[in-house]
Formats: sequence, structure tokens, C-alpha cells
Amino acid sequence: MKSLKNGWLQTVDLRSSIDLILADDPDGLFNTANDLQLVSKNELVETLYLMAIDRGVVEASLNLGLFLRGLNRDADAIPHFHKAHELGDRNGAVALGQSLFETGSYADAVRWLKTAGDSPHAPLWLARAYRALGDPVSATRALRDGCAYSPEAAVELAMTTSELSTAAAIELLERHLAEGEVAVLIPLANLYSLQGDSAKEIELLRRSVAAGELFAMHNLGVALTEIGESKEGFELLRKAAAAGDKMSPGTLRRLRRKRRRLDPQRRRRH
Repeated sequence: MKSLKNGWLQTVDLRSSIDLILADDPDGLFNTANDLQLVSKNELVETLYLMAIDRGVVEASLNLGLFLRGLNRDADAIPHFHKAHELGDRNGAVALGQSLFETGSYADAVRWLKTAGDSPHAPLWLARAYRALGDPVSATRALRDGCAYSPEAAVELAMTTSELSTAAAIELLERHLAEGEVAVLIPLANLYSLQGDSAKEIELLRRSVAAGELFAMHNLGVALTEIGESKEGFELLRKAAAAGDKMSPGTLRRLRRKRRRLDPQRRRRH
């Protein structure tokens, strides 16, 4: 059993301490409590994932890789993504492609992302990798091939390329919305705005706000002021600004200046 000497732990062996817990040895509880005083939360998480990997938990390799990437440890994450892929987790190839993209290995990113099958997250990153390689034709093809099963690819195809008419883009995103993909609400609202259908735009933005999308609150505030619903529009913009939306303060200033120009007698406060 480990002990504290003069208030300080002599050694740290978190793995062995947790192994004792798993073996139903109560000394493991004591040892782990001591160890945890000297390790960070990140060290604990990494150790637990590694122990799960050693015990054959398939999902642990991908999760550890994602955790390490979140700590900007891409080089350490990549082997775990390889392992996840070897274990048959298609998201391992996607995560590996993303990390390779972030480290500038675009050709390798393409190679791995192409092995991800119909993972909905692969087409967008594949398109980005092709663009980074200076191949916009292949990038658009990746989006087009994946737009039916990937909401991300559908949005990118609709909003950043000239492949689809506005009507066709709306039809594509409406299909994803019908399948419950609320992430398409804001771009779909933008497309309806391009068609001049402010009622549909506002309906979709309200749904997006209800789903908790902060940026939608900004867009809804702007859309409402544009149709004369200034009171609600300004209220939403204030709420968005208070919640941390970076665009809303500037939008509020711009709209206030516009109101003063249109009505010089209007008081400056709102």
C-alpha cells in the first residue's frame, strides 16, 4: 500500500492502483486517491483510455485520439486513429484524415478519407484536402458524391459551389432537414432569403434558435428588422450579444445608425 510521507506521495503508479480496484482489492482505492493528488485530469483521462484499449474496448482508440487532438497533440493522436481503423471503426479513417489535413499532409489525408466509406463526416474533409492540393474539380466531385448522405457535404455543395441552382439546393437541404438534420436550418434559411421568401426564412431561423443555435438568433434578429419587426429583432440581437455572439454588437450599432438616418428625431436610446 502506498502512503504519504510528510504530506507528499513518494511514487505515482496510477495504472497499478486502478488495476487493484479492478481486482477488487480495496488498497487500490487508497492508492488511487493518493495518486490523483499528483496527476492532472488530462493524465487521468489518457491513462483510463489506454487501460480500456489494453482490455479490448474498440471505441477507446478513437476516443483517445480525439481527446489528444483536442489537446493539440495530433502527432500522438494519429497512431490511435490508425488503431481504430485497424479495428474496423470507419470513423478512425475520418479522424486520421482530419489530423493529417491539420498537419499539412494533404495527399495522405485524401488517401485515408477515401477509405472511410459512407461516413457522413468524410466528404467535407475530402473536399478540403483536394482544395488544399489545388484540385477544385475533385473537391466538388467529393461533395457531389457525398451530398445525399452527408449534411455537411450538402451544405458545402449548396453554399460554396455553383453546381446547384437555388431551387435544387433548397430541395437537397430540405431532404436532410426531413431526416432531422437541424444543422441545415441556417443555410436553408439563407437560400430561402435569396428567393425572397422572408416568411420561410424566419420560420426556419426560429426553429434553429429553438434548437439552441446562437448564430441563428443573430440572423433572426436581422431578418425581423428587415421586415419592420424592429422591437423583436433588436431584442434578439441584444440577447445574442449578451450570450457571446461576436457579430451581434456590430450589427446592433449598424442598425441603430441606419434608424437614426431614417428618422433624425428618434431618440438615441432603445
